[in-house]
Amino acid sequence: MSHPRRDFIKKLAVAAVGSGVLGTSLSLQAGSYKNYHIHSRLKLPKVKVSEDRVIKETVGLRPFRLSGPRVESQQLGNKTIVHNYGHGGSGWSLSWGTAMIASELVQQTNARQVAVMGCGVVGLATARTLQQKGYEVTIYTKDTYPNVTSAMATGTWSPTSRLVHPSKVTPEFAAMYQKACTHSYKTFQRMLGLNQVVDWMDNYRIHSGEQRRSDYSDELRSKLETPEVDFYPKAVTLPRKENPFKYPTVSRNPTTIFNIPSYLKMMRDDFLLAGGKIEVRTFTKPEDVDALPHSCIVNCTGLGSQEIFGDEELMPVSGQLCFLIPQPELTYRANMGGVYFIPRRDGIMIGGNGIDGNWDTTPDPLVKEKYLSTVAEMMVNLRT
Repeated sequence: MSHPRRDFIKKLAVAAVGSGVLGTSLSLQAGSYKNYHIHSRLKLPKVKVSEDRVIKETVGLRPFRLSGPRVESQQLGNKTIVHNYGHGGSGWSLSWGTAMIASELVQQTNARQVAVMGCGVVGLATARTLQQKGYEVTIYTKDTYPNVTSAMATGTWSPTSRLVHPSKVTPEFAAMYQKACTHSYKTFQRMLGLNQVVDWMDNYRIHSGEQRRSDYSDELRSKLETPEVDFYPKAVTLPRKENPFKYPTVSRNPTTIFNIPSYLKMMRDDFLLAGGKIEVRTFTKPEDVDALPHSCIVNCTGLGSQEIFGDEELMPVSGQLCFLIPQPELTYRANMGGVYFIPRRDGIMIGGNGIDGNWDTTPDPLVKEKYLSTVAEMMVNLRT
């Protein structure tokens, strides 16, 4: 007489072999899946590019200093001002790292109640870092999301973008960068899976022969990146079987992106839930700062520091962005000739320009035209 449980197990095993489940398992162990992935061309969905799909255009101003971000203490009468501003195009990437360094400067004071000036990504990261260290924090700001410069950023990992002029890199700056970059990277990776505020995405760089606009990044990487902050797999030139484009030379590398609306809202809400306060206030001179009731103040005002604290080294670097209707199926970004597109929840963002010293935030129709035509050209040359 047969045993019911034994008969069931035999039938299950036969079914597994018949359906190919067992064979699939063995082939995976043999590495055939890996070989298949390497030698097959990935078919990427196309960006739908047209003028009538443009939903918004913005121009953001990056706060750039030739000598790099200012992260240091200053005495203003009986108050300690900890400066944390001037990150150029690296504010999102280095926000947690310079916030940590700024918080260490705050710890050198006896203050337990701290004011933070500015409610962009650097200000919010600084405020949250201080809260996590037990401080009572109030943010003073003239604007909140979405009316902050941080809301008009590309939202991608770019820790050397418009960060510092290569000629100004000192051993001390390189050490600060390494510390800030390492801390930021680890913090962002801990956010993975949290409402998709931080994610990974493949980036395709199309080498079309056109000269890219220089923002010092390539030269800076050679001076700043060390094994301690070299987190990402290097870009590799794709063989023809793996190249999804018709262009002969295309490289691919993974990178981190930030979903800006969700991220900024989460940061603001977390700050308030932790007991933080936000007060709308405009500062125009040091006396306005001195009027605050706090003995320790962290300045994260970005370009506002030029007017408030007289930092003449600060200058704006404008960056225009164009957004297309979102396409949830897009899970990659690409760039060619200095123009890139990044699919985000709030739209397919297209950007790539930068104008030193430009305060004008009016979108240029010719820049938008170049953006759309370049992405359209990429899509014409995407294999289907």
